[in-house]
Amino acid sequence: MKKILVLIISVLMLFSFSGSVNAFETGGSLILKDTLFGTVTGAVIGAAVMAFTEDPGDHLMYIGYGAASGAIVGMLFGVYEATAIVEIEKGDMKIALPTPQWSYGSVSAPDTTASIDIVRVRF
Repeated sequence: MKKILVLIISVLMLFSFSGSVNAFETGGSLILKDTLFGTVTGAVIGAAVMAFTEDPGDHLMYIGYGAASGAIVGMLFGVYEATAIVEIEKGDMKIALPTPQWSYGSVSAPDTTASIDIVRVRF
């Protein structure tokens, strides 16, 4: 049990100190990152639910259920987040829902901007 908690805390610390997010991420890396964050979040939630059961040692599968559920939700969110309204690639046009993207300034210059990709063209 202690090994699982140490592993979860180590992964969370790794993600929290990973640095700033690049403004121009590719769709695949964005989906992968959201899937990993969803997996870790789901595992933590599963561990928290397991801690509130009467005999936590008998319910270790809650961590796996949480991780699997988080991975699915994170992947779906990543796919949603990586799409634009219209995407043109090699002559093919794809239409999808827009995703609002927020960027925050620093403490010294607290500017907040929001943007939505209307058209994305790949050559």
